[in-house]
Amino acid sequence: MIETKQLQYLVVCADLKSFSRAAEVLYTTQPNVSKVIRSLEEELGFPIFARETRGIRLTARGEQVYEYACRVMDNMEEMMSLSRTDSAEELHVSFNPSSWISACFADFYNANQQENVCFHVATASTEEVVRRCARGIDELGFVYVMEDQMPFFEYQLERGHLAFTELKRVRAMLYPGDGSGEKEPDSAGQDLRRPVRLVQCYEDEFSLDRSWGMTGGKDGRNNIQVAVITNSDYVMNDLLCRTGLGNISGDYLDAGEEPGRRQGISLSGEDRPVCFGYIRKDGEIPGKWADKFLRFIQEHI
Repeated sequence: MIETKQLQYLVVCADLKSFSRAAEVLYTTQPNVSKVIRSLEEELGFPIFARETRGIRLTARGEQVYEYACRVMDNMEEMMSLSRTDSAEELHVSFNPSSWISACFADFYNANQQENVCFHVATASTEEVVRRCARGIDELGFVYVMEDQMPFFEYQLERGHLAFTELKRVRAMLYPGDGSGEKEPDSAGQDLRRPVRLVQCYEDEFSLDRSWGMTGGKDGRNNIQVAVITNSDYVMNDLLCRTGLGNISGDYLDAGEEPGRRQGISLSGEDRPVCFGYIRKDGEIPGKWADKFLRFIQEHI
């Protein structure tokens, strides 16, 4: 009998086109992912994936199974949402790792902590935020996307029946680590042509370091090397404080002078802006708490 776990693994593997990347998302090991997929293929009697040197791809019959599996997982999410309707009110949101949004959410919680509401907050890559919103896990997903990544981003949104609303445009920034020797970073005085080693919170098609590394900046050089990828803010902050590793991310969304705010080096200026905004189901009106949080974000940008 086919199990829900097998279908979940199938969908994640198909979306990421990699058993190893699926293992990271599913918090398991690559051998275990391969084992689960192999057991599903044995159950069905035909291969779902074609194994290739650069990853995996769905076979023709695998494409059909994938469509069915997506429907099953969507229905499971809807069933789970029904079980939550009798409890306290809830807010489900996700966003790219961002110290600004994290601080903004903390302020939002303080302003509403007396309310009978349970907050579900996830940080994830842009690809994962899109998937979560498409499957109805989150009502809103906040992301940063380079303007030149928009065509592919909009294609992914269309596939998931999602809409994106831009809230603000900022610059792509390089934030040097405290051990880099750049005590007073200045985009005019910094030689950005020399190699830059980074720590990034996630890696997908929309990560800002990937976009910048592919184009190499205005001088056509590709001088970006990602040394560490982590989903931990603690690891990120410690590496920025203790090493020379830098980080590429969007500029702060407000103009205030917060204590401890890092000074960054502008990579893109006005030529290649980073678009910050939110994702939601196309045509759906945000619920009470999603709307309240969205308004709070808009007021603080």
